[in-house]
Amino acid sequence: MTHYVLIALAAYLIGSFPTAYLLVKLTRKKDVRQAGSGNVGAMNALRTTQSKLIGLTVLVIDLLKGLLPTWYVVKYVDGQPTAQLIVLTALVVGHVFPLWLKFKGGRGLAVAAGALLILRWELVAMWLGIWLVFFVAIRKHIVASLIATGILPLIVYFLKDTLLNNHILLMTLIVCMLIFQRHLERIPDIVEQKRQSINNGEK
Repeated sequence: MTHYVLIALAAYLIGSFPTAYLLVKLTRKKDVRQAGSGNVGAMNALRTTQSKLIGLTVLVIDLLKGLLPTWYVVKYVDGQPTAQLIVLTALVVGHVFPLWLKFKGGRGLAVAAGALLILRWELVAMWLGIWLVFFVAIRKHIVASLIATGILPLIVYFLKDTLLNNHILLMTLIVCMLIFQRHLERIPDIVEQKRQSINNGEK
């Protein structure tokens, strides 16, 4: 039981590392939380700095932030389903609610993807496939992410008795709920942008 607590604490602190905030602050002297969407993630770092290198660096580090701790726990500490669920959830919670930024962080996609590449890479492939279909159709990456995050647990549910299982379903539900909640916060901004775009077109 004690090692579960240690796994959760360590994973949360690693997940809390504010990659986008630090890189933007160090390279551009800007607060990524006060620019663009205000999200502490790769896309907003790219938008704030107009640097593909910085955006890509944030993305890679956040992926590794999920991948490396998960790999270490599964290989050297505890590879059982409970430990997998704890490390994945704590990493995403840390990224979404980071201690260092007053519990206001990113959306958790990159960190979750990194961890799931170790635990169940098929889930990452499924999510990307759904996202790509809707992104091509609507050209709104936030909306496509929201839809993909909402649909993925449904797919896992229907596959749980064949290709997947209840443990994977629980893992998917918890992580997708965290990510879905953070994406929902952007919907009012998207609606307002659409309204302004329509109004400008009418002038």
